[in-house]
Amino acid sequence: MSRAFLICPEPVRSITAGVGTRFLTLARLLVENGHRVTLAVPNDASEAPTIDGVDVIQANPDILGAQADGHDWVLLHAHLGNHFLTQRDDLPLVVDLYDPFLIENLHYHRDLGFAPFSTDHETWRLQMGRGDLFLCSSEEQRLFYLGWLSALGRVNPLSVDDDPQLQKLIIELPFGTPEANVPTPPPRPDVLPGVDDDAPVLYFGGIYDWYEPVTVLEAMPALLERDPRTVLLFVEHPHPELTPLAEAERARSLAKRRGWLGSTVRFEPWRQYDRRFELAQVADVAVVTHRPGIETDLSLRTRLVDLMWLGLPAVVTAGGTMARVVAETGAGSVVPAGDAGAVAKAVIDLLDDEIKRREAADSGRRWAADRRWSAVAAPLLEFAAKPWRDRHRERFSELAPGPVAGEEPLLQRLQRAIRRKRSGR
Repeated sequence: MSRAFLICPEPVRSITAGVGTRFLTLARLLVENGHRVTLAVPNDASEAPTIDGVDVIQANPDILGAQADGHDWVLLHAHLGNHFLTQRDDLPLVVDLYDPFLIENLHYHRDLGFAPFSTDHETWRLQMGRGDLFLCSSEEQRLFYLGWLSALGRVNPLSVDDDPQLQKLIIELPFGTPEANVPTPPPRPDVLPGVDDDAPVLYFGGIYDWYEPVTVLEAMPALLERDPRTVLLFVEHPHPELTPLAEAERARSLAKRRGWLGSTVRFEPWRQYDRRFELAQVADVAVVTHRPGIETDLSLRTRLVDLMWLGLPAVVTAGGTMARVVAETGAGSVVPAGDAGAVAKAVIDLLDDEIKRREAADSGRRWAADRRWSAVAAPLLEFAAKPWRDRHRERFSELAPGPVAGEEPLLQRLQRAIRRKRSGR
């Protein structure tokens, strides 16, 4: 069995978000299949949950390459992994692209300028030029990333001769569902003090800037007319220092102006890892709204994977992989973007029809049952059993776009340093 070195770019603590949850789960799955795993995290390792067989260490960017000594292959995602890539290039490398952060972050220029885009772009160029295997979440993402890989010379006559479907280059490994059964829901009063057991509760979850929570808030008057006890649950971001939260503040301000904040509209703390499902479990319907655009087209909306596994009927905005899944499976309703009236009607239809809710819940559970982590991660486990290098990785690297004119961003300088090291200059 192999020795895997996983570089997680987000903090892994008792309160952990999507990337951290994904890396924790993959680490556990690798160990269960007989591999040795080191999980390098950006925070103090003592804060991370304990996983039998996983050695958790704090990543040191200055010596990240040396920290990987004694391992057979590396899995990384996003910016922290760049430090490893500038320090060594002798281990088979898996690059996790499940989260298309360059696309998610495009709008941040309004607050942060263009530096984040430059950094994200250079990160993808560097990592897609160096990886041996790439992970993505959906067929839409796979086609998108194949365009990048083609531009970098990674899709080439030799690679296609060896592997016509390029399954050794890029594979789908979406968010999976837990191996265990759905936990028993906690009593609602223990989770939401002051909310009646029979009050309608809607679950939205965390608000990232690619979501559009205002549409749900605009639907609330119609929902409150049906039942004035209706409650909408948002969840505070677990790492607010990592990303701008303009949409969350917009939603909070609107709820406050309408006198709903803290009662009708509740911003709940992010739950600990072992309690991460409890808010959704005490809700009646999930509502997930976003804007149309390329981010939506390429997103997976991983919360919807969890919600379908839990059996929570969902009202979602059209667009993206999971909205299509909801429509095809009957796990809820799909509504036009920005249409508060359609949101209200879809929610009321579910709340008023217990049979429809139960059928939607069952449909979601059936879909999720085929997507256990052990199933969706099978291609990664195949790699772990016998890690490989892409022998054509550098054959056409000269076709990759060169540095842009003007001031050279940090990661371009890092790439230049890598090229100098390879050539011995």
